[in-house]
Amino acid sequence: MRSVPLRTVSLAVLLFLTLAAAPPDKLSPGKPNADKAPMPVANAPASPEIKQLDAQLKDMRADYHNQLDPLQAQVKALRDKFDPQIKSLEDQRKTLVEATKSSAMQKLDADEDSELLALADKEKDEVQKVHDRYKDERQQIKDRYDQRRKELAAK
Repeated sequence: MRSVPLRTVSLAVLLFLTLAAAPPDKLSPGKPNADKAPMPVANAPASPEIKQLDAQLKDMRADYHNQLDPLQAQVKALRDKFDPQIKSLEDQRKTLVEATKSSAMQKLDADEDSELLALADKEKDEVQKVHDRYKDERQQIKDRYDQRRKELAAK
């Protein structure tokens, strides 16, 4: 087992932590349409309690983002600082490792990389198709219930 310098381990941990941080859209509380005004229930006036809760939600979300946004900026700054350095070191390491391999082994590695890239492209296309299908299904469900609400409100 070879020893790894503490700095390399620290960089790896930092990289892991920055990459593990969820993107902003995954950190936001509530539904994606939480910033929209709620649809009124048919024939029901908005009560003061609902208005108060809406105001509290709006204030809490604003406070949440006021605290979250600087942290996200710090994570972005760390990524911008360390990612190029880490990439450079990884490229140097890869170059040194490749230089020690035979040409037959290098060709085998290149063939594997090519097949894996093709598979990744295929996976990406199929995942996008699934996302699109579910997006369409969600929209159909929303449209159906919006129509029912309109019919109920018209009564």
